Amino acid sequence: MIERVVLHQSRFRTPGLVPDARGVALGPLGVVLLQSAERLVAFLRASGEEGALDELLDSMRILQVLSPLRTREMVVEVQSASSHRMDRMASIARLVGGMVFTGSGRHFVKYRDAQAPFGYDAGELLADPGDLALYHDRFSQPYKLERTIGVRDLILRLAPVHVPRSRAETPRALYALVRIGLGESVVGYLSRWNAPARVALVEWERGGTSTSVERAYLLVLQQPQPRFVQLLKSLPGVKVFVPDGERTAVEYGYRHPIPLSSCAPLFGAEEMVLFRSGGEGAVVLSQRPPFIDVQAVTTLASESGQPAANVKTKPIEGKFNLALTLVPSTTAPKRVSALVVAAQEQDTLGRALAVLPPTALSKISAAFTEHAIYLYGPDGVQNLPLGTLFEELGQNVFVPLGMTMSPPLPPDVLRQIARIESGMRVFVTGGAYPLTAVPESAFVPATRLLVSDVPVHEDSPIAPPLDGDRVLPDIWPSPPGMLAGLTSPGARGGMPPPRDLSAAALAAGAVPPGLPPPDRSGQGG
Repeated sequence: MIERVVLHQSRFRTPGLVPDARGVALGPLGVVLLQSAERLVAFLRASGEEGALDELLDSMRILQVLSPLRTREMVVEVQSASSHRMDRMASIARLVGGMVFTGSGRHFVKYRDAQAPFGYDAGELLADPGDLALYHDRFSQPYKLERTIGVRDLILRLAPVHVPRSRAETPRALYALVRIGLGESVVGYLSRWNAPARVALVEWERGGTSTSVERAYLLVLQQPQPRFVQLLKSLPGVKVFVPDGERTAVEYGYRHPIPLSSCAPLFGAEEMVLFRSGGEGAVVLSQRPPFIDVQAVTTLASESGQPAANVKTKPIEGKFNLALTLVPSTTAPKRVSALVVAAQEQDTLGRALAVLPPTALSKISAAFTEHAIYLYGPDGVQNLPLGTLFEELGQNVFVPLGMTMSPPLPPDVLRQIARIESGMRVFVTGGAYPLTAVPESAFVPATRLLVSDVPVHEDSPIAPPLDGDRVLPDIWPSPPGMLAGLTSPGARGGMPPPRDLSAAALAAGAVPPGLPPPDRSGQGG
């Protein structure tokens, strides 16, 4: 079958096989045998993600061959160049189940692996190699060439595959292919919203058996906002594409089976290709169209009558007199900082405040009115399970959580219209009297409201105080451990008389009974 090559071997049976600088047996060509078209696409995708595909495209040739068992297999042929390049290609091919060979002409032998670091050589060449003969340690057989597949044709025929929503991101640039009937409306909408969009008119042949030409608007948006992306995706007759490389783009939410950024040499410098999903095929534009800003192509002029002359202005004589109401809000709440509780729920509110943590309770202040209790505390009121929460719009103006004012007046304008002085907290409640103002001075810390007056009982001592002039009885010395016996009744006799320790007694030499006489020699004991 095949034989291992040894170091410094110079003669080989396989045509074109020579040792390179590292002693590896290498032919001018490298061949990868793949069992199916799916394995071929996997090999090309893995090569593109690893960064080796753009190096192989210049000399790559894809062949569909027929084995002696009448099975169709795929062969990728490239220039070997060096053993380093072949090692890189071999590691990718073996990962997807391919077999790697090297040689020239019609004879190719298995490329080196861990068992043969310097490669292999054919033990004996096949008498009838056919169009292609491959020599492996498990087989040696000829193959018949059925057809040659262009790499560009293969890429254009492959349909994009769906990408999970979790992996789809908002693109930095976006292309949108818009049908003619919808194009003017979409361009006008983007122009009114001052979107960073440019537009071009493109044409292409439908292909296949049809000779008709299709026309559409092609939009390009730089740094599109998510709402524009969602709008264009939801419109029928609009297809959104994400750039993949400089000359190609794939429909949004899909990816091409082969990384198109590694296939730039297959497309012309002025060419642009849009890959559509759903089996519609790719849109190939032979020349990149000139894109014009949507502001420049939108018609803003219109016919009108004669211009008005001698127009005089008049002072404001009236107002629109719209009612201030509350409507559901579509934006996220800014800051929940107030709570309004009905006066009838005062007892329930007190019990709820009593179980709050001390840190949260210290941040809450309350004001009592005839109809409601108003609590203010940006970091504590949201923990109370009753009442209506209010969010602060600014300048001490509060609206119910999830609601907003209609008309949407700024807080400072609302205070000016209502003539509300500073130092007042304004609550927008709607109804006949839509505003309720409560002075800030009326809010008292909640910690001072939980408990009313606490009764205090002053207790006076009844035992007489100790007599400071009375001498306390002295305890005479006893051996260590004997003091505990004093607590036993009758353990000792009566108490000895008190000692006279006055200066006169000591000067007279009087010594209490039971003590040794003082040492007057000055030598000590």
